Amino acid sequence: MGTLKASELDALPQGKKHHDGDGLYFDKKVRGASWIYKFTLHGQAREMGLGKYPEIGLTKARELAGKARALRAEGKDPIREREAAKRLGITFEEAAREYWRVHCQNRARPNDWIRGMEINVFPHIGKKAVVSLSPPDIIKFMKPIWGLEKTRKLRQWINAVIGFVSADDPRVDREIMNRVAGALGPQNITYENLAAIQWNAIPDLWCALPPTLVGLSMKMLVLTGLRVRPVILADWSEFDFTENIWVVPPGRVKGWKYRYRVPLTRAMIETLNEAGRRWGKSGLVFPSADSKSGHLSNNAHRLWLHDHEWKDENGELATAHGLRSAVRTWMHDRKPPVDFRLSEHILQHMGSLGSQTEQAYLRSDALDHRREVLEEWSEFVVSKEVDRRRAEGARQRALDRLDEVVLADGRTLREAEEWARPEDKDEWLGG
Repeated sequence: MGTLKASELDALPQGKKHHDGDGLYFDKKVRGASWIYKFTLHGQAREMGLGKYPEIGLTKARELAGKARALRAEGKDPIREREAAKRLGITFEEAAREYWRVHCQNRARPNDWIRGMEINVFPHIGKKAVVSLSPPDIIKFMKPIWGLEKTRKLRQWINAVIGFVSADDPRVDREIMNRVAGALGPQNITYENLAAIQWNAIPDLWCALPPTLVGLSMKMLVLTGLRVRPVILADWSEFDFTENIWVVPPGRVKGWKYRYRVPLTRAMIETLNEAGRRWGKSGLVFPSADSKSGHLSNNAHRLWLHDHEWKDENGELATAHGLRSAVRTWMHDRKPPVDFRLSEHILQHMGSLGSQTEQAYLRSDALDHRREVLEEWSEFVVSKEVDRRRAEGARQRALDRLDEVVLADGRTLREAEEWARPEDKDEWLGG
C-alpha cells in the first residue's frame, strides 16, 4: 500500500519529490506535477517519467509503476521496453525524425538529411507504419528518380531508418531496400555538374570580391581549391607562417583520413593577413558574430554568388563548390597540363594517394610540387588586380610629375592643367 493519498496530492508542498513507495514518486513543482519511477540498472540510478498530473492520477501511476517493476524483475530495462513498444506502430516519418535526432547531429550539415527526407520521402511513405512498408510503396516514387545521384543517398537513408526500427521490431522487413534495388536494377547514376564560373573569369571574380568575411574567405576557396567546410572552420593555430603551411586537421577534409597540408602562396598569405587585421589572429580566421556556431554558414558563398549574379557558361547561377571545378579545369587546360594524380591531390581526392597498400608505404604528400602549381594558379587569379594596381601606380607617378614640370610663364604643368578646365578658366578670366 502506498503512502500517498489522492485527496492530499494538491496540498503537498512544491519543490519536492514525494515518495509513494516501491520507487514511485510524485514530483511537485511550481509549474506542475508529474509521476516518476526510480530504479537501478547495472548499478546506475535511472528515472522513468510516467506522465503528468492530473492527467495521470494516483491509481494509474501505481499501475504504470507496477508494470515497470515487473519488467525490471525480468531483468529488462522498462525505459527501453517502452520505447520499443512505441516503435511497433511507428510511422516512417516518426522513425526518421527519431533516427535523425539520435544519429545525425554530428554530421557536417545535419539539417540536409532531414530536409532531404521532408522533400523526397515523407510525402510518399511518411504516414505509413514502418512495419507495413512493402517494396511497391518505395518503388512507386523511386523509379522515376532511380538514375539520379540524390537517389543513392535516399536509398541509404531509408535503409538506415528501417534498420533503426527493426532493432526493436522483428516484424520489420530489413531486406526491403535490397528487393527494391533488385526490382529497379543497377543505378546508372547521372551525375549533375555543379554550375561553375569558367576559370578564365576567376580574375574578374577576384577583383569583385569585397574585403568582408564572405569575400576574404571566398578568396581562400579560390586560391586553395578546398571545399567550404575547411575554410570556414580554419583556426589561426593551424597556420605555420615560418614554413608557410596550413595544416588542416584529420576529418575536416571530406574523405581524407589524414591531416592535409596546404602550401601557402603569397596571395593566400596576403589574404590571411588582411583577415587578421580585421578580426584578429586568434581563434577562427573568419569568425561570424551573427552565427550561433561562431563561423560562416556553408551557404554564405553560394548566396553571395547568386546575389551578384555570377553564372556559368550556360547562364546557370554559379555555386561555391563549382570554384573547385574552375581550379581543376585550369590545371587540365594548362600547357602542359598538371599531372593527373597531382591535380587530384590538390583537390583532396583520396584516390590520388593510390590503393590502401600504396598509402601505407607513401611517405610524401608532394607538398613542394603542389606549392609550385598553386603559386602559378594564384598568380593567374590575382593577375588582373596586379595589372590594375600597376596602372594606378603609373597614373599616380604621372600625376606626381605635374608639379615637377615648370612652364615658361612660371606655372607648373598641374596649374596649367587645372586652368584649362572650363570651370577654372572662367574664374581665371574673371568671367
